[in-house]
Amino acid sequence: MVAQIFTESNNNDTITVRFGETFLIKLRDEPAEHLYSKEDEHSAHTVWEMQAGRGLKMLRDQFIPDIPDTTTVPGVHEWEYEAVETGSWKVEGKYTIYRFGGEKKYRLNVEVV
Repeated sequence: MVAQIFTESNNNDTITVRFGETFLIKLRDEPAEHLYSKEDEHSAHTVWEMQAGRGLKMLRDQFIPDIPDTTTVPGVHEWEYEAVETGSWKVEGKYTIYRFGGEKKYRLNVEVV
C-alpha cells in the first residue's frame, strides 16, 4: 500500500517517509510533445526524465493516458518509490517543452527516518 501521494503542488517540498514505506509521485505528461522536437526520428514516449537518490528504490514507472490504449494523448505519469536507506535524498525530474522551448522541473526532498 502506498503511504503518500505527491503531485505538481508538492514541487520543491520536503517530505518525511519512514524506512520501508513507499510513496507515489503523479505528474501530467504529454508524449506528443516529442513530435515538436528537432530530432530526426519522432516518437511518442513520455517526456519526464526522473532521477532519485540511492536511498530511494523505484518500484514502478508508468504512464496512464487519459484515453486508454493510446500513446500520444496527455495523461498522468506515476513513479512509485520505496525508502530503502535512511538519510536525505532527492527525486528530481525534467520535462522538456519542445513546442515553445524551455523546460519544467520537479524536485521532492525526501527525509527517510
